Amino acid sequence: MKISKLQLVNQLMKSIAIIAFFSIAILLFSSCSGDDSNATPTPLPGTTSKAPDFSLTSLDNKTVNLSDSKNKVVVIFFFGNECPSCKAAAPRVSSVLDVPYANRADYQILGLDQWDGNAAKVQSFKTITSVAFPLLLNASSVAANYKTTYDRLVVIDKSGNIAFSGTQGAAADIDAVKVKVDALLK
Repeated sequence: MKISKLQLVNQLMKSIAIIAFFSIAILLFSSCSGDDSNATPTPLPGTTSKAPDFSLTSLDNKTVNLSDSKNKVVVIFFFGNECPSCKAAAPRVSSVLDVPYANRADYQILGLDQWDGNAAKVQSFKTITSVAFPLLLNASSVAANYKTTYDRLVVIDKSGNIAFSGTQGAAADIDAVKVKVDALLK
């Protein structure tokens, strides 16, 4: 059976289209996994790393300073306002790391939009995920100071030291963060 040049070109174009489709799919799938090359692992026992202070505006237009959280355990959920894995993790972050501690004066959870979205995008994230904890705007510089990326959890102890810094998606770290928080609140 003889293949014409036109058929050969058509087969080649189909092959290129399939390769392009899978390349784009892989790129999109990995877009929310973040870059761990700059992630800081949790400090080793006996070592401490001071949490960099920050001052950001919340979705309800209040200024939130980390330094105002002295003597509190603080969980930071770094998210991207349109990141699918962040949207998927946020309800469980809320149910496991916010709701059980809601009445504690020595605990706080904050969501920081590392993608620097405008208030409408962050409000959309809040509406879709139904989180009740404060969401702070324009936090990419804070994420850089913490050497982390979006879809990550960080825990700060009552002395202002980083007690946990996630190096994988938030959903994978929620249980470990809860154990850490419980230990720090004893």
